Amino acid sequence: MIPPKEIGVRGATPADAVLVCAFVAALSAEEGMDRPALTPILFRNQCFGPNPMFRCLVAERDGRLAGMVLLTGGYDSQSATGGLMMENIYVEPGSRRLGIGRALMAAVGRMALDEGLSWVCWHARPVNVRAGLFYRALGARTETVTLLGIDVKLLVGSDSGRL
Repeated sequence: MIPPKEIGVRGATPADAVLVCAFVAALSAEEGMDRPALTPILFRNQCFGPNPMFRCLVAERDGRLAGMVLLTGGYDSQSATGGLMMENIYVEPGSRRLGIGRALMAAVGRMALDEGLSWVCWHARPVNVRAGLFYRALGARTETVTLLGIDVKLLVGSDSGRL
């Protein structure tokens, strides 16, 4: 592991948009997924606009971006607590196994604690074996849930009532 002084984690800025989007695309490619829809323009609007949809932390190694994590807020009614959902975490291949992933995870944990939140959760694709090993080495446990998703247009089309 390299000395901690060479690794820094900070909040992303609009100037980080191109590289953060490249990292998100690289993660999708590594997991065999289609190229994501997130573009630098969308990143700037959705992370820094009037109604931010997510937050982003970036990790720097020797003054250049080496990793990132995208976060959204979450709530668990079972425990009646708030937390952070990690949507993406990525470290560029040349910077892996140097402590950057751990630094990002620690920064997420500090952010959650500073905001009075109780947990951090995320999903991982089974094909990303390296990520699974990393998460377990941190002490993460696997939750037994089924992740489902639906386009909101399908929900609205099937709703006969309004809120």
